[in-house]
This record gives sequence, C-alpha cells and structure tokens, in this order.
Amino acid sequence: MILAAGRGTRLGTIGEETPKILLEIGGEPLLSRHLRYLEREGVRRVVVNAHHLAEQVQRFVNAYRGPIELTVLVESTLLGTAGAVRNALPELGPGPFVVLYGDVLIEEPLEPLVDAHRRAGATATLTVYESTATAGKGVVEIDGAGRVLRFAEKRQDGPGLVNAGLYVLEHRLVAALPPGIPLDFGHDVLPAAVARDEIVFAYRLPDEVIDIGTPEALSLARKVPVRLRASRADSSAGRETAGELP
Repeated sequence: MILAAGRGTRLGTIGEETPKILLEIGGEPLLSRHLRYLEREGVRRVVVNAHHLAEQVQRFVNAYRGPIELTVLVESTLLGTAGAVRNALPELGPGPFVVLYGDVLIEEPLEPLVDAHRRAGATATLTVYESTATAGKGVVEIDGAGRVLRFAEKRQDGPGLVNAGLYVLEHRLVAALPPGIPLDFGHDVLPAAVARDEIVFAYRLPDEVIDIGTPEALSLARKVPVRLRASRADSSAGRETAGELP
C-alpha cells in the first residue's frame, strides 16, 4: 500500500495545487517512480489512498497502463497512516504486506527486508536510518538485536534512528484496529504493539531517506539521480519476490 492522502501543508502553495504523490521528481510524478520501484521489486498489486486533491490521483490511476494492478481508495476524512491501512485491509488480502509512505524517496530492495521480517518473527518491521538531525522526525530506540524498544515521535533535535516510512506488516496487527478511526503507526499502533511485547523489528538502511514534505527537501529530492530503469526480471530472474508474500 502507498499512503498518499496527506495535505502537504508544509509545502505551501505547491501542496495546495498538487498532491505530494504527484509532485515531479526526476521529470515524472513521484507516484510513477514509486510504481516503477515496486514493479522492479516484484510487486503486482498496489492500493493507494487519497484525500487531498483526490481527483488528481484518480486521474493518474485511470491513465496508468503499467503492469501493476492499481486501486485507489478515497478517504472522505483523513484516517491517519494506520487508519488508512485498516480501511484498505479488504483490498490487501490475508497475508503480510508492504506499506510505503508516499512522500519519501526510497529505492531499498524489498526481498532482504521481507526476509529479515520473517527471520525475526515480527508483527511489524520498519525501516530506519541513522541521522544526526532528527528534529520533527519519528525516532526509534532499539536493542542489540534490532528489536524496537521505544518510539520518540517528533522529539527535539539530535542523533538517532529515524523511521524511513517503509514497513512490512502482519495482517493481524492491522485487523485488530477499529475501522474508521484515525490512527497513526508511529504515535499509536506500533508503540502499543511494543507495550504488548510483540516483536517490532527495525531494519537499518545504509543511507538517509528524503521526505519531500518541505520545499527544501523537495528541491533536494529533485537532484537525486533516477536509478530505477532496470526491471527486477532483468536483474534477478527466478528469485522469490516481496510481491509474492504468502
């Protein structure tokens, strides 16, 4: 699932005219880049939620002619990151699934992430990266084995491990949430899972991830080279893919 319903308020007039998921990055809408990334990683079905300027997202999906089966769910009221996934659960199926925040720029291979999730026996696995500047970002604390001990959402600045906005989630975690209620993964759902002593695992990324939610970050993202041209079939034919989760 790609989370794409946010209003983009930090972007000012840019976000008022265009949903973040459709902002141009490398000469194409960010959603196009996400879909090519997920296609490369073997994903075949994607659900996108929409709210702010939802008609633009729907038009994009109507015009999409790629290999991914693409579905849009329009939220009449914002449900938060976790509430949106709970709302989409009937479309996501009974097995584990991947959630990608639509306003991040990421190219991380999914297969090692999914393998780490399985090996840990985790209820949820979130990607994290090390940063020396964490102000306004979701920060996690982990033990030596990579298990999350605590969430410190939007704390004051300083070094730490930042939530990168790419998850592998077990169906049961989301199915237990009340439908139609606004909930956030970082504030509500994942801290509650940690408190219940469920395994929430942190998978470290080698590089920082760009969140395009501010004009400065958007400008930076537009300078990142596009490296998603080769398909997964070209580079790793025959391997198990994250899009084939049981």
